[in-house]
Amino acid sequence: MLAKLSGLVLLGLLSSTVTGKGACTLDDFNATVGGRVQYLTPFSLPCFSSYNGKPVARDNAACTTIQVNYADPWLRTNSPNGYMNNQDEMWASDPSDQCLLDSSNPMDPLAFVNATCRQGNLPSHYLEVQSARDVIGAFKFSNCSGKKLVIKNSGHDYLTRSSGRDTLSLWTRNLRSMHYNPDFTPCGSKNTARRYKAITVGAGVNFDEAYEFAHKNNVTIIGGYSSTVGVSGGWVQNGGHSILSPVYGLGVDRVLEFKVVTPDGVYRTANEFQNPDLFWALRGGGGGTFGVVLESTHHVEPTIRFVAANIKFPSNSTNMLPFMEIVVNNTLKWGQEGWGGHITGNTLVNISPFLSINQAKASLASVITYAKANGGSATIEEFTSWYPFYEKYVKTSSVAVGVTRFPGSRLIPRSIFKTLEGRTNLMNYFSTIQSLGQTPYIPVVGPVLYNYTEGSTSASPAWREAIWELGSGASWEWNATLPSRRQKIESIQNMTAVIEGITPGSGAYSNEANPFTANWVEAWWGDNYEKLVTIKNRYDPKDLLSCWKCVGWNESQIADSSFAALL
Repeated sequence: MLAKLSGLVLLGLLSSTVTGKGACTLDDFNATVGGRVQYLTPFSLPCFSSYNGKPVARDNAACTTIQVNYADPWLRTNSPNGYMNNQDEMWASDPSDQCLLDSSNPMDPLAFVNATCRQGNLPSHYLEVQSARDVIGAFKFSNCSGKKLVIKNSGHDYLTRSSGRDTLSLWTRNLRSMHYNPDFTPCGSKNTARRYKAITVGAGVNFDEAYEFAHKNNVTIIGGYSSTVGVSGGWVQNGGHSILSPVYGLGVDRVLEFKVVTPDGVYRTANEFQNPDLFWALRGGGGGTFGVVLESTHHVEPTIRFVAANIKFPSNSTNMLPFMEIVVNNTLKWGQEGWGGHITGNTLVNISPFLSINQAKASLASVITYAKANGGSATIEEFTSWYPFYEKYVKTSSVAVGVTRFPGSRLIPRSIFKTLEGRTNLMNYFSTIQSLGQTPYIPVVGPVLYNYTEGSTSASPAWREAIWELGSGASWEWNATLPSRRQKIESIQNMTAVIEGITPGSGAYSNEANPFTANWVEAWWGDNYEKLVTIKNRYDPKDLLSCWKCVGWNESQIADSSFAALL
């Protein structure tokens, strides 16, 4: 939802120019796309009567809609100015440079009465992408004017890569085509016998839509655990994990082809046979970096039958660590049995396509017994396809939106569980986070049983040894002071250092990693990084696409970022 502006603010909105000469004005670019370049105003602006220091008319009806739906991811994902996390919107280093409501009580007038809404880290303008021609024109404009570009689909972003101050946002959400082909052959392939069951989706399709479409076609697409995550964007381009990944691989292992506009203004097909260097880079090198993906094609599986375990118990100050000890001691065995899912300090929701119900009960007997002894429950059930499980467990457990939440995950290799020292170190880590009032979050998503071809993707090599992604993180309230924000960042830095010390030589899934990771190049891409930089320079020599700690980013850019004063 676009906030309304007063006539005073709207006056001359698109008549300003950007750095450049001659035809490099925003007006001229706007004319080439039929006047579709729009000013991007903050999501919560209708609730305010001051915007960037100028009076505006408060829109009571629009404000009420936003307040009532402030925690609704669908209002945000369908809005060009809607982001799931506040760090995408705010200038994090300056508590006054934001436009937020109180996420715990959006009706709280303290957030918006006698307060100024400021642009924060939002782009200044956006263009709803309708075709490759729009993107080609945007790159031409960016090259001529110096105006940076960012790419946004749903706004499900922890590292601010789909936002950025004074940028032009290319909004792809409404590219929503979907097509199933039971005999897909990548363009340029000379092996006509090599065919795949595949689904091709436009860049705006999210997993809620893709899962339903796959179900209707009696196939299974491997995807994320959040309904609003986009299929073609940062999820797949940075690796992309699923609770089916232990058996069926990561998102980068499943993608067969991209249709992408690169910053040199060329609309390309990237697959194993055409532009293979670009294809390799897009399979793990990160979203918002190498081009604007307009569609992607994914290898899908037939309908998958599996068992699911839902185990939980009431949490107290004494029962988390014994539970985690059972989990740690069984992790390697469970990995070989195909289990994938999510574990917290008092819950386990896992699935396996290999086991019967009785086998699953035997596999999880120790944790089932523990949960019941602590007043909990255990449900083991069979699903004949993914979609009913998705509706029952995934849709009902969506992450909170409209909050500031920095992740801090690390990939935990199988080797850690093979030694007493490694297991002890993990238990000490859990003890530490418990003392801080936190609970562990463990996506069991490492591609343990997937038959990976070494070097075929550019995602962190640490993925291929991983069995867990162990999460931590930090958050702050909408009105947190700068000292409080710095304290939170210091805490996530300390926890990252601890888990890095336990897992030397491993890495992290950068979409869900600590944004302030010091050795981010090694952690997020390892030995793949230099090759990725070479490919980045080949297709984007003028750095028209640049985002926080993406491939090609350098430390000198910290000063221009929203995070500068936090470090």
